[in-house]
Amino acid sequence: MNESESVIQEATALVDHATWRSTHDQDYSAELEMCRKAKKALEQLSGLNPELEKLRRKTLSQCLLVIDNALVGLGRNDGSVDRTTEALNLAETSGSDVQVARALLALGNAFLSSGDIEHAEQSWVRLFLLAEACPDDSSMNQVVGWTLITRGQVLNARSLYDQAVRVLKDADSTLESIGDNFGVSTTNDLLSDVYSNLGDDDNSEQCSLKADEFRRRLRKEPNPFSS
Repeated sequence: MNESESVIQEATALVDHATWRSTHDQDYSAELEMCRKAKKALEQLSGLNPELEKLRRKTLSQCLLVIDNALVGLGRNDGSVDRTTEALNLAETSGSDVQVARALLALGNAFLSSGDIEHAEQSWVRLFLLAEACPDDSSMNQVVGWTLITRGQVLNARSLYDQAVRVLKDADSTLESIGDNFGVSTTNDLLSDVYSNLGDDDNSEQCSLKADEFRRRLRKEPNPFSS
């Protein structure tokens, strides 16, 4: 392994650890610090062979997405569309469809937060079309599952509860099938709220119990996904 490969590998590890910190501890400041360090190291690389350059771009794209997540977590939403657009541009030249999908999910969320639902939906539709080409890819299915969660949130906010239940059940089965314990717990927390809005206390309680169960699993079995 040459020096450039080592830098990319170390940056990837930093981004993965930063993601873990935000997921488990919601320590967005630490997440931001780690990813800024990784970003600086990646941006200093030059003269790479084509394959390493693609890997650098993929890793840098993910780094920018995690930086955006940290900034949004710290209440700094301004610039989110620009940050995620930059991440998407890098992903599109990285050769990684999964990274493109991750960036499209984040860009859609950024548009949604800014009130631009039309462009959010356009990003997610493009993501779903991309995912159709690789139905058995676990990492891609994870992105699909989290996009369905976001759509469920939108439908719930619009009081379209029956539609929200259908979308979130799809998210639940998708994420459970690939072992995304955090995704399953998040989905069922939201499903519990939707059922409560429907006045269905029994299903609301069942979903709440399932969310708790998968949170316990998450503490023992970290999600098997990385950048």
